[in-house]
Amino acid sequence: MLLKILIFFAIIAVYLAWYITLLLQKKDTSHLFFSFIVTCIPFQMSFPLYTPPYVSTDGIGSFTGKIFLMLPLIASAVLLVIQKNKNVFYLYKNERWVLWIALLIAISFVNPFNVARWGTIAFAIVMFSYIFYFRLIYNSLNPVQIMNGIFASFLFLCILNFCLAILYPLLGVSFVTTIFQAGGDMWATRNGTRAGAIGIFVTPANLGLFSVIASGFFFSAYLNGFKKKLSLVALVMVSITIILTYSRTSYITLVVILFTLYYIFKNADKPLLSLKSFFLGILPVALSLYWLVFLSPFSATFLKTDADDMYQARLDHWTMGLDIFHRSPIIGVGINSHLEFVNRSPEMSKVIHNEFLTSNPIHNTHLIILCETGIIGFALWLIFIITTFAKAKANMAKNVNTIFSLTEIALLMTYIIYGFTDWAPVSHSTFPIFLLFTFFFGKYSLAESRPL
Repeated sequence: MLLKILIFFAIIAVYLAWYITLLLQKKDTSHLFFSFIVTCIPFQMSFPLYTPPYVSTDGIGSFTGKIFLMLPLIASAVLLVIQKNKNVFYLYKNERWVLWIALLIAISFVNPFNVARWGTIAFAIVMFSYIFYFRLIYNSLNPVQIMNGIFASFLFLCILNFCLAILYPLLGVSFVTTIFQAGGDMWATRNGTRAGAIGIFVTPANLGLFSVIASGFFFSAYLNGFKKKLSLVALVMVSITIILTYSRTSYITLVVILFTLYYIFKNADKPLLSLKSFFLGILPVALSLYWLVFLSPFSATFLKTDADDMYQARLDHWTMGLDIFHRSPIIGVGINSHLEFVNRSPEMSKVIHNEFLTSNPIHNTHLIILCETGIIGFALWLIFIITTFAKAKANMAKNVNTIFSLTEIALLMTYIIYGFTDWAPVSHSTFPIFLLFTFFFGKYSLAESRPL
């Protein structure tokens, strides 16, 4: 806790120095407070209020089970004092997805299968703390200021992660793996099987996921000419960081989203499914992935090391997830509760004797959504993916909100691909980033932003 406080004040010091520098140069500083809050997302800066009793000792779901006073909620209180426009309680047409999540939270709370309601409350607190804060930011900053805030934050985080990745594993300075997250030294070596960069995160998978999302953002900025040189430098740094995670899924996802973003940027007004998209989009991606997996210097990462064990562990996890789904197929077992459900179920605990399965979230984000929210939640997830992708492509075709639109496409592609092999997309340190881009993408899209 003390170390986290020191890190918090170190970040404040960096932003104060940044603020003074911009002030002396007579440049706009209005985005820095917003940028500071975004920067704190991966660090999970918050203040513990209550730890409910659980049977599970390592986690109850993919999210935290503890109740925290969230940093964005504190920031919102500050903005409410100084802000003139306090219109934050309307539900806008471009926020239907927020209503869908609120509906799933309500269903989870009354769900008789939910054995960890405090876990659902913990998720809801994080969710609405960020949405409330983003609404206030939307009311106080213009699109360019918001973009500058996100860019500054991601640049800061990517430089920090790049430096940490160089120190470990490249230079073998292992103590940096424990500075930001307890247990990082264990996950950085994957229990001694192979080393990988974790940056400020707890596992290489989380760093890989964040870095892939960041690469989508910087590539979108580069393609649209926003801070073009700096975006290219950041993209190179992020790509090197991804390589040093030795995360197989991150490699594949990076290749897919870079090809996808470039193709859509150049052909936004063309049909997505056509002969042209096959020869200029799908075929190059397939050939690149074939080279990556079977012919490249990274092929050993896919075909040797601990690959077979990891594939088997995931298959076992998926089997467990489907078993949970069969017990409550319509409404699931409650948001952020599937591990607690397994550990409290006598029938399942008798069958599952693998500690890895019962102490780690299911390594499949889509399966977590299915077993925790049932067919209702999974159907809404599919509808969200399809409609959001279509809206983003429509924005690109009309040259509207292009950076956020391309980034949202990258985000969706990342969640789709990464979601098949890991739970990091719905982790405490990453999910708020999903909320960040989805919220502002919706706000500046073609649909008019007005109350329902």
